[in-house]
Amino acid sequence: MSKYEPLPQFLTSVGGSAHRMKFSEIERILGFKLPKSAYEHEAWWSNNATGHSHARAWLNSGWRTEGVDLAARKVTFQRAATSSEPVPARARDPWGCMAGTITVMPGVDLTAPIGEKWNAEEGRLLNE
Repeated sequence: MSKYEPLPQFLTSVGGSAHRMKFSEIERILGFKLPKSAYEHEAWWSNNATGHSHARAWLNSGWRTEGVDLAARKVTFQRAATSSEPVPARARDPWGCMAGTITVMPGVDLTAPIGEKWNAEEGRLLNE
């Protein structure tokens, strides 16, 4: 269990699709002070779960942050939009984004040599 787990638990109990909170309210719910970077950098409040346990806590429970106001020390938590439709495989697979855009003619072997010599094969290091 993440030390930030009390925050998404609180948000789950809140009615509505958005909830604006003061940093001090969040600290009261968590039971500890937010790190200095939460007060100084909007990026701390980003919705990037990679390497950020605080963001992973609210993202995994269906919330996103928006409207970060460092001067007023407030942030809005918005319920993430959910869809009953599955995400297409193409949208999840960055390597498949070009799938279906190129057609290889029958009888063409893309692995066959074409007779072209590479610079390195001829001992050239640059395009001479």
